[in-house]
Amino acid sequence: MTKKTKVELERENMELRAQLAYVYSTAQDQIGKASTEYMTASGVLLQLTALGGPQLIIPVVIRDGLSDETINALRKDLLRSFEIATQHKPK
Repeated sequence: MTKKTKVELERENMELRAQLAYVYSTAQDQIGKASTEYMTASGVLLQLTALGGPQLIIPVVIRDGLSDETINALRKDLLRSFEIATQHKPK
């Protein structure tokens, strides 16, 4: 068994914390801060990374923030992810 590096351990820790059930609600509450209403003359840095570290898209700036349609779609995905995370309940 090889020792994990500090960077690997930090990534694993972040990935595990990001999957906790309460995080979905918090993210849903906070995603509105990325809207065009708040980010005009600025931008949102978008970077998608898969679990385990592979980069899915390179970092890109969405100028003036996210559209209402994008925010609503992300909120739906957050709810779907929460439902999956909480579907297995103890008997």
